[in-house]
Amino acid sequence: LPSATNFVTIDCGRDGAFALKVMQGLLSRDVFIRKPMVPRLDRCIRVSVGLDHELDIFAEELPGALAAARGN
Repeated sequence: LPSATNFVTIDCGRDGAFALKVMQGLLSRDVFIRKPMVPRLDRCIRVSVGLDHELDIFAEELPGALAAARGN
């Protein structure tokens, strides 16, 4: 689909509290993202499209942030 944005929204698959834990986990790994606060989108995280090496860091750190949010 065509897009006029420089970000993607990723559904974390649970509720807003879980998405907040994912965001906090990424922040603790020095990966800055945003989280929509409106109902139905609050379960998502918003990731800006960056440079290739920045996206590589995000891809490396996301699994750990998800595991931490799950309590693993």
